[in-house]
Amino acid sequence: MSDGKHGPTPSLRPTAPSTLAVAALVGAAFTLLFVARYYQHAPDLAWYNSVVVLALAALLAWLAWTTRKALRPSRRRLQAAAIDGRDPSPAPGRLDGPEHALQIARLAVLGKAASIAGAAFFGAYLGFTVWLAVQAGRLTAAADDLPAAVLGTAACAVLTAAAVWLEHSCRIPPQDRDGRDRPDRP
Repeated sequence: MSDGKHGPTPSLRPTAPSTLAVAALVGAAFTLLFVARYYQHAPDLAWYNSVVVLALAALLAWLAWTTRKALRPSRRRLQAAAIDGRDPSPAPGRLDGPEHALQIARLAVLGKAASIAGAAFFGAYLGFTVWLAVQAGRLTAAADDLPAAVLGTAACAVLTAAAVWLEHSCRIPPQDRDGRDRPDRP
């Protein structure tokens, strides 16, 4: 991956949907195998675990929104800055320009890692939910754990979606030939 002159080329690519699907399937398969044999030893499923996952998803969604807003200024903001004769870049400390490239790369890696982990836990919760749904008529404990498993499955799906959005928001927008950023939307 090196041309010998400039060192290694960057290799961080967006997470493929197939990667997320494989992570979810592996999580579901392992969970189904283990829960079928060791359900009586499984930890209790508590609703507050899902609240923590949802809080993490909210944090990732906020990071995605602020990163996207900083990297892709709206056309209205660019026009207002041109009329006022000021620089359309955001205030110091915000994600803008090459001085924050490392921070943007770190957010992209965070989004990639969180999307894969979220997909794996989504699969695990989904496997647990499927097993509990099948056993709910037979086992009282399974019927009691089912709502928390469904909530966990939904929370992990939200976490995965927020992480994918964060990863997507870290992409550098295309530039015009004169070097200016093109806004995404009119």
